[in-house]
Amino acid sequence: MCVAGTIFVPIIEAAQLLETTEMRVLMMLKKDELQGKMIDEAWHIDRSSLNLCDKPKAADIVRPGGCGTCGPGCGSGC
Repeated sequence: MCVAGTIFVPIIEAAQLLETTEMRVLMMLKKDELQGKMIDEAWHIDRSSLNLCDKPKAADIVRPGGCGTCGPGCGSGC
């Protein structure tokens, strides 16, 4: 678990900084890999926890063999 600080960023900015998706950031919050809180009905992430945590790897987001949402050669980059 990462140590909390005092500067919070919107979840979309956190996802961009981690080069991942907002859904992955939410999963990281749930697993206590990041610290965050609800501000005005939207999640905001403690910026210091972004600096202390490893960036998620593609394997954390995409299943081996592709995302499974479409067929081979779909062009989605899976």
